[in-house]
Amino acid sequence: MAENIISILKTNISFLTNVEKKIALCILSDPQKFVTYSMSDLSKEADVSQGSIINFSKKFVKGGFPELKLRIAYSIANPETEEKGALKEGDDVKSSLMQKIKIYEKAFSLTFDANEEKVLKSAVDKILNANKVEIYGIFRSAAVATDFCYLLLELGIPASFVSDILTCSISATMLDERSVVIAVSSSGKTKDIIDAVNNAKENNVPVICITGDKNSPLAKLSDDVLIASASGNSPKVVETEIRMSQILIIDAICSYIRANLDESYKNKYTKLRKILSSHNVEEGKNE
Repeated sequence: MAENIISILKTNISFLTNVEKKIALCILSDPQKFVTYSMSDLSKEADVSQGSIINFSKKFVKGGFPELKLRIAYSIANPETEEKGALKEGDDVKSSLMQKIKIYEKAFSLTFDANEEKVLKSAVDKILNANKVEIYGIFRSAAVATDFCYLLLELGIPASFVSDILTCSISATMLDERSVVIAVSSSGKTKDIIDAVNNAKENNVPVICITGDKNSPLAKLSDDVLIASASGNSPKVVETEIRMSQILIIDAICSYIRANLDESYKNKYTKLRKILSSHNVEEGKNE
């Protein structure tokens, strides 16, 4: 079944570029009128170029403008009567699990499409070349920052995480260009994270951000912007889906690094694995 493009646009409107937002708002203001437009009509109505309309169509329907009109027409004829992924009364727990799997598959696919290889590789290079990696995340983003830190430490990469709103800014002032900051924020608008990044930038520290909004204040401050997407199914769970996509990104980065470790890092990794394994209870022995 085709996805409801109207629902996806409504959910993701705050994460669109200014040009994309113009097109989306034109569609959402009167979907039935939109399907009668020629590309020239939409270009004039939304005040955007025809090239921008083509790019918008490719992004959201993987096709041209005619396909976009068809998908909007389908969405009008098949409105969503309830949120996709919402648990209904009478559903069992495994049904809930399957719904979430389908939703996260969509979010992960959009995350894959949103990130270019050159940006991902640039972020990896900054991490590998840094004397110190400092990761900032507050509230729910702190869980992602913490996980990323431990994954990097396991690879022998010197990393630390900061989740206190005051300590972030203080710690950032002590870094230099040999360090790298990784800022985690779903919205990209968390003031304390932005303040810390500004302090880091004053010391010429490279900044990588992992966010759901490529047009956010945090993204504009960052050298490399990694986009974590939501599925577009429900505005109520956007942040949760973005957080899961952030975890996908950090896991992918660490898996890539692990597969490409040089000899010195391989030795560190082996030693660290032994240390971590020594804290596990051996089978057959009493605790």
